[in-house]
This record gives sequence, structure tokens and C-alpha cells, in this order.
Amino acid sequence: MNLDDMLNRFKKESPITVGTRLVLKRLLSDEQTNRLFEQHAIRQKCGELLFSSVADLMALVALNIKPSVHAAYKAKKQEVGVSVASVYYKLQGIEPQVGRALVRETAKDLAVLHASMKGPKPIPVMRGYEMRIIDGNHLAGTEHRIEELRSIGAAALPGLAIPILDPDRRLLIDVIPCRDGHANEATLHPQILDLVQPDEVWMGDRVFGTKTMMTQIALDKQSHFIFRHSLGLVPNWASNERRRKIGNVDGGKLYEQPIEIEHEGRTLSMRRITIVLDKPTRKGDQEIHLLTNLPKRVSAKRIAKAYRKRWTIETAFQQLATTLQSEIKTLGYPEAALFSFCVAMTMHNILSVIKTSIGCAYGDAMLAEEVSSYYAANDISESWRGFVTAINQDEFESLYGEMTLKQISQELVRIGQQLDFSQFQKSHRGPKNPPPNRESGNRGNHISTARILAKRAA
Repeated sequence: MNLDDMLNRFKKESPITVGTRLVLKRLLSDEQTNRLFEQHAIRQKCGELLFSSVADLMALVALNIKPSVHAAYKAKKQEVGVSVASVYYKLQGIEPQVGRALVRETAKDLAVLHASMKGPKPIPVMRGYEMRIIDGNHLAGTEHRIEELRSIGAAALPGLAIPILDPDRRLLIDVIPCRDGHANEATLHPQILDLVQPDEVWMGDRVFGTKTMMTQIALDKQSHFIFRHSLGLVPNWASNERRRKIGNVDGGKLYEQPIEIEHEGRTLSMRRITIVLDKPTRKGDQEIHLLTNLPKRVSAKRIAKAYRKRWTIETAFQQLATTLQSEIKTLGYPEAALFSFCVAMTMHNILSVIKTSIGCAYGDAMLAEEVSSYYAANDISESWRGFVTAINQDEFESLYGEMTLKQISQELVRIGQQLDFSQFQKSHRGPKNPPPNRESGNRGNHISTARILAKRAA
């Protein structure tokens, strides 16, 4: 059997694996990843172990192709060429801005792939605006392998990250990493504001709806926001009108009220949109209040509907935690844990583009939403070893050669046409039963790994 016949067999039996390898070949090429490291690393030097080798190992772990960093190293030992201790040492020194650059640069290429695909795509969340959804994610506690942690019983938190989602393209386009696991999202607001561009819409939970954030987005950045109203952060506002009923929305009744707030001598006019819920939330809230400075031509119903899309970033977090290996318990150093999270974000984006290509291939944009990331990632982990054994890297390069992003997007759609959709369709379940009452456990007992390590240097 020649190479073309063998490749066609894999396209038929495991098209998602073929598409993923094709995208990885472009995004995580040695030349591209090593250049990214040289541009963004400050303290760490390249040395004998190339950054591209480390990124390759972490991609295998993130995609669940290998269960651990050590297992990935054993599979690539000859190619890596250094000891496993050197790999871990390299990981614990990768600066957060390098992982962030990996997310940003690969997301740009994936956005080009998304735009180049011919076929139906989901309707934009807020037509006429570029939307950005933000949320904070404290990385899960790690094992206590670091010497200073061995005598501490509390959970060791390796860091905090604020991913930024482009919901129209289903891509995590940026991330703000922080080494301090005890840090609050509010301490990272200035970095978020640096990213805001005119005429965007930034959406997030109540922790982001501070007076400073909203004032600077609206007045300084000439942009827009939709934040959930926190009475603790914005307790006072002025209004000459009572709220008026707009109509009904899914799950409740909709009201709107024009308000103003004062901050540092400046006045900001906005709307307070209220959803009176038919059923209270899990936390017992009877109403949800949203603050926005979008113009009146954008209706309250449209804003309320858009806010429901905020949960797409929660879905992304769930996929990062359950479908991909984004938080590896053995990586206790903040730098290593944050880099692992960034690699998993990139793998999430690749799967997202693959799912979009399937929707384009079938001529139905909604199918992209119905492709299960779990089944897709599981297919990759099961098929990868056989695929790379049957067609090695040099042979794969000879089959595809150097392709432009447009050519790759066209090939992804062709590959997607061979997929048996029934094998990858999501399984929908009914509503969850309320959880039983539980006795209070040992909650809130944790420490910040970065602060412990800071004492080492003191």
C-alpha cells in the first residue's frame, strides 16, 4: 500500500486526527515555535533543549495522547536528546508571557483558517461588533512535590489565568496569566483594559463590572461592555426614570432603566437591564441585573440574549478541564502550570476550528455545535500512535508539503466530508436533579505556591 492510499484510509477512519495533525504541523512547527520563544523569552535561554521540543511534548499531554509529561518524554526521548530532569527544569522556567504569546499567535492563524473556510458558520453573537468574553480561572491545586510544599497540608495553587474568548469564531484568542494563585481578578483589570479596542463589546461576570473598568472602556477606549451588576462594586447610581417592562425572555421577564454613575469626577450614562427569573438561580438569585453602555439601537432583548453566550467560556473551561489535560497536578511550579494551561488552550482552539470545518463540510453551521469535543479528543488519543507509526513525520511532510493557511482550510473541509457525524454527535441529557445537602468540608484551606516560592528567594 502506498502512502496516498494509507493517508486516505486514515482520512476515512479518523478524519479528525488527520485534520489535527495537519494543523499542528503548521502551528507548532519547530521554526515557528522557536522563533516565538526567541521573541518573547527574557530570562530563559534556548540552550540544548529547544522550546519546540517542550511545546511538542506538552501538546501530546494536552490532547491526552500521552497521560503525563514523563510518558510523553519517554516516547520522544531520542528526539528530545536530554534527560527528563532537563525537561522539567525547562518547564519550571518558561516565563508566562511565552505561553501567552503561543496562545495569541496560534489564535491569529486559526482565525485565518476559520475565515478561509467556505461554508455556513454560526451567526455572530452581536452583529456589527467584535465581542470578547472574559472570565477568571484559578488553576487547580497541585501535588506537593516542591520541597517547601511537602510539610503544608493546604492545597497549593499554581496560578490564575483570565482567558479571552472570541465567541463568533469560538477561539480563545488571548490569556492574561498570573503566578499568584491568591490573586483576585481585579488586580489584572489594567491588563484587560490595555487590550480593549474601539467598538468592541466586552462581556463578563460581576467581578469585572467595576466603576474604573466601565468608565475607561466607555470614555477612554470608546468601546462597550456588558457586565453583571454587583451591588458591592457599584452600590449607588442615579436615575430619573423607573424601570419599565420590555417583555418576556427565555426564563423570565425583562426590564430596562437608564442610569448614571459618577467616578473620579466623570459621569457615565448606561442602561441597567433586569431579568426577573421564573426560577431562582442555584445561588438563590431572583433577578439578574446587567449594566451596558451599548446604544439604544441595540435592544435590551438582544443584550440579554447575548449575555447568555457568556456561558460559552464556562463550556470552554469545562472542556479544558475534562476533555483536555490543562491542569496537570504534577506541575507545581507556576510557570510550568501556566504554560501547560496555555498549550491546552491552543489545543482547544484547534479542535474548535476542526469542528467548524465539519459544519462547513456538511453545509450546516449548527453541526459544529453538535460535535462532541470529548469524542473528538478521544478519537485523536486512540488513533494518534497508529497514525504517526504508519506515516512518519517525513512522509507526512512529503504528502502535504508547504501549504498556505487557505489551502489548509480547504483541505480541512474536504477531510470533514468523510466524517461519520453520528460517531461524534453530542449526547444530550435531561435537567440535572438538585444536589443533596452535604456537611461542610475543608473548604477555603489553600495557599499560593508563588508566595511560598518568594520566601525561598528572600
